[in-house]
Amino acid sequence: MNQRADYIIPECYVDTNLVETLVCKAGCNHQKGCNQVAKVMQEKFADRFAVGIIDADKRKPGYLNNFNEIASSEHIKLLRHSVRPHFVMLVNPAIDGFILSCAEAGSVDLTEYGLSPILKEFTAQTKNVMSNKDPRFKKLFKSMENVGEIRLLKSVIAYLVETTYKASDTELIKFFT
Repeated sequence: MNQRADYIIPECYVDTNLVETLVCKAGCNHQKGCNQVAKVMQEKFADRFAVGIIDADKRKPGYLNNFNEIASSEHIKLLRHSVRPHFVMLVNPAIDGFILSCAEAGSVDLTEYGLSPILKEFTAQTKNVMSNKDPRFKKLFKSMENVGEIRLLKSVIAYLVETTYKASDTELIKFFT
């Protein structure tokens, strides 16, 4: 996708890098934290299509109470708002653990990308403000784009970008089965 997708709203720097590397090459609408994603969805996209991508934190924004689960996998839960044209993808564990799990599933050696395979050190690398543009992550994500849950995340976002308001729950469920 070559146009900017402001309605795709990831919550952290490395999520933004992942989404922009695999789907929204011209950019998306990075926000800092899941509460800010929820706020932007409610205020700036109140009557427009939006997709939030957030970690499945212990404290979830109250806005998620208005969503129903469509489908889930080991690491991803897809929710749809009961009234608005809004979707939320909950990533579990948080994005850094998700990436490490996917790297392990795909037998990807993070050290080949100058990244640590140790969660605490990897988390420090993902939390860096520059991780949204870090070429190490871009190379890693490109190498993992066909690995299980990364492929699922990419496919669902690409489908939602392509169909926006016409997105079908039935079609979305197929990605998870």
